[in-house]
Amino acid sequence: MFSLKMRASSNGNHVSGAERLVKEEQIEEISSELIKRAMNHENGVPDFINLKVEKVTEKINYIEHLKIKTVNSNLKENSREFARNILKKELEKYFLKNGKDTEQIDGLIDYAFEIIDAGNMRGAAILDLDGNRLEKSSDRGIRVRNIDTAEELSKKILKDESLTERTVDAIAIATKVVNCDIIAELCTSDNFSYTTGYVATKGGYFRILNLKDSGQVGGRVFFAESSDIDELYDKLENMPVIVY
Repeated sequence: MFSLKMRASSNGNHVSGAERLVKEEQIEEISSELIKRAMNHENGVPDFINLKVEKVTEKINYIEHLKIKTVNSNLKENSREFARNILKKELEKYFLKNGKDTEQIDGLIDYAFEIIDAGNMRGAAILDLDGNRLEKSSDRGIRVRNIDTAEELSKKILKDESLTERTVDAIAIATKVVNCDIIAELCTSDNFSYTTGYVATKGGYFRILNLKDSGQVGGRVFFAESSDIDELYDKLENMPVIVY
């Protein structure tokens, strides 16, 4: 297997990114698809595209995908309240486990929304239970690498007309993340017109309509219990995972 990583930017600002794990005979075809994806992104034509092809020498981990649950909401306020409730329920378990004041959870979630609404990060922010930023670079964040979805799962997802390639990408990231010592993930798309976001926990991938306004930037936040950032980075970046 080979890892393909595409990153595109314009004037130093992130435009598009994608990850695939493919067989040797698929490299040329998938590389072309990734370049086309970068060149046709709604956020603009990039002036820089990086495509990295690297042989995977580690064992591939196969993980069953999180169950997809769609939340229909027409108002951002209602969507965010639903997201907040999912996060609060999940975080409360870890606050109690670690003897922390659960009254601080709302502030932690508020901070996460501030981060995603600020946008312009190439990767995800990581927050511990005390609200500390753990990522090594607050501008770059951390990118989840060496991931893909099994072809059968991709086809199954895309049979649902309400779901898109974005869902395929997101389910791979979310599934790997919650299996790498991340409590929960909050995400909105960096595509200006795509207003659907999600919350991921071990309980599922909650796809939430209108989690942001059209034209608004997006972002991604991971909530972590562990402060062993080196181990966390190693898993998220280097552990090869195919989600089925």
